[in-house]
Amino acid sequence: MVEPVTGWWRANAVGLGALVVLVPALAATILWNETAPGVANSPTRAIALAPGATTEYAGATVGPVTAEFTELPLQPQSTRVVTVAVEVDPGEEPLACTRPVLREVGGRERQWTATSDLGREWDPDRQTLCDSEATAPFTLELDYLVPEDASGPFAVEVGSPAAYPEFVSAVVAP
Repeated sequence: MVEPVTGWWRANAVGLGALVVLVPALAATILWNETAPGVANSPTRAIALAPGATTEYAGATVGPVTAEFTELPLQPQSTRVVTVAVEVDPGEEPLACTRPVLREVGGRERQWTATSDLGREWDPDRQTLCDSEATAPFTLELDYLVPEDASGPFAVEVGSPAAYPEFVSAVVAP
C-alpha cells in the first residue's frame, strides 16, 4: 500500500502549490515587460518599395530611391562607395526619421550606416539627415562605404520613430 504524504510535504503543500503557479507567471510577466515595448518601438514591419515607386509613410511620400557606385577621394582601397538618393516629400507635417541603413539583400546580409568623411566637397544644399522641421520636398543623399565584394542588390531602410514598427525598405541595384 502507498503511504500517505506526511511531514514536510504535507505541511508545505499550499506554499508549493503557489510556487508552481507563481514562478511561471512571474517569468511570463518579466518576459512580456522586457520584449513588448522593444517590439513596439523598433522597426520590425517593412513596407516594400519597388524600384522607381513611391509610398506613403508617416504622413510623407517616400521615393523613388536610387543608388549608384561612385568614386570619392578618401575612399580606402578594396572598398566601394554606394551613393543613395531618397526623395522625401513631408507633406503637411515634417518627417523625423532615423539615419537610413543600407542592407545587403541575400549573400551575407551585411548592413552599413552612412558615412560623411570620404572627401566629398561640402555642399550646403546636400541633405544627409531628415530635417524634422522641413515641410518642403528634399532629397537625402547618403554615401555608404561597402567592401569590394558587395555588389548588390541592396535595401535602403528608412524609419521614423513616430511610425514604428513600420519602416520603408527600398531595394536598389547600383
